[in-house]
Amino acid sequence: MYKVEKCGDEFWCILDVQTTMPPLLSFRWLESKLKEKKLGTQKSYMDSVKLFYDFWLQKHGVSLDYSFYRTDYQDVEALIVELDAFWDFLLADKQISNVAMLPSSFIATDETNRKKRTAAKHCTVVCNFIKFLSSTYLTASYIDEDRNTLRRLRTETEERLNEAREKFNKFSKSAARATTNFDDLKSLTEEQYEDFFKVLLPDVMKPLKNDKTGVIEWELIKKNRLNPIVSYEVQMRNYLLTNLLVKYGLRIGESLLLRKNSFKKSRTVKNSWIMSVRNLSDDALDDSAIEDERNNKPQIKTKFSNRLIHITANDYRNLMTYYRFIRTPEAKHDFIFSASISPFKPSSYSTVMTQFKNVTESFKSHFPEHFDPKYAESITKSISPHWLRHTWAFGTMENLYFNLKDEFIEAGAVNIKGIMAEVREQLRLLGGWSDKSTMPSLYGKRFELRNANETLIRVYNSPKSDVDLYDFDEGLPW
Repeated sequence: MYKVEKCGDEFWCILDVQTTMPPLLSFRWLESKLKEKKLGTQKSYMDSVKLFYDFWLQKHGVSLDYSFYRTDYQDVEALIVELDAFWDFLLADKQISNVAMLPSSFIATDETNRKKRTAAKHCTVVCNFIKFLSSTYLTASYIDEDRNTLRRLRTETEERLNEAREKFNKFSKSAARATTNFDDLKSLTEEQYEDFFKVLLPDVMKPLKNDKTGVIEWELIKKNRLNPIVSYEVQMRNYLLTNLLVKYGLRIGESLLLRKNSFKKSRTVKNSWIMSVRNLSDDALDDSAIEDERNNKPQIKTKFSNRLIHITANDYRNLMTYYRFIRTPEAKHDFIFSASISPFKPSSYSTVMTQFKNVTESFKSHFPEHFDPKYAESITKSISPHWLRHTWAFGTMENLYFNLKDEFIEAGAVNIKGIMAEVREQLRLLGGWSDKSTMPSLYGKRFELRNANETLIRVYNSPKSDVDLYDFDEGLPW
């Protein structure tokens, strides 16, 4: 069996559980092609190839590396032939002979479509892995053949891989179309947002300074009966972290990387502080003494996610109050958010998700009207922290659109396409998306559709379009 492990903070690789050593083929691919990629990309690719290693061991009873070694590293074709079987393995819940688990081709549920999209992603990565093996081993270094023969072998292999990749890309394309399903960009309505934060609000406490010890103590003024979290420290941590997601569009991992010196006062914008969103070693700050003890260390998604964000003086004051006076003084690190139990490590992603789930369950029990399926805006899926980033994106896009629209009008250059292009670009920079990311465009498409629909509703509801088709009795139960 195999597992994907992080080696320090340098790279991800596949390890054989028994030998605790990396398999040769996957490690060579990592060194040659993946080492310079982002850690998140490395892990994603290694996860896919690890599944192929698992499949091969289950089906053949020997490791993939040993099978390839027995053919003197020449039989790349044998790997390509197994791609269809690997596909079935993924769809059958990673079991070789469980035919009953294969989804019917006549039943296209959301679950099976999702499964196929995931399988297509894994198979496409494995195609890239096999292509690397072909370009590495079907060469004069390993085969005693003339150049033309070797070139023909590699060309034939690449053609076979392209055929397989094209088949899998059909499902990847359906995945791209699926992302335009705006349910995947679900956000909270204004009313849902307000009620959700009613649950999330911490108890109202009054700080009292103990003159003898100099320690700040907290006196309860008003308890929030809706909040399921008992600890005031955890309540504050949850509230402040969630506020960063919905107000400034941070991802959870970006919030968990914030440290005391991530904040600097703005000299140009009054009552504003600048929050630096970055990895631990991505700027000139001295991080030599920083040691992140979390098992799964959060990482900035891409280089485009490194950014400077203005936050209000009030938000900065709340964060520093939590950092200095509310979180446990036993936390010996300078990450803003800390665990509330010993050994008081920086807050982890799993802890945040557990707390978030508790809050959303309380939200559902106290505000069931937001989950009533008879309403079009009802919440039909589990609320995730990323919903709050979606909520921020739509709110920010709306604000940018109307501000830029006024600027364009003043400049005498009213062009909706031009306005939306500028809105998407500013949203991309604020949200930390890469140049190639489709997310700003998807948000823009949804915003344009909603904007157009609201315009039509206003037209339809105007007195000029309101025609009585029936002379009905007001007493009827309409």
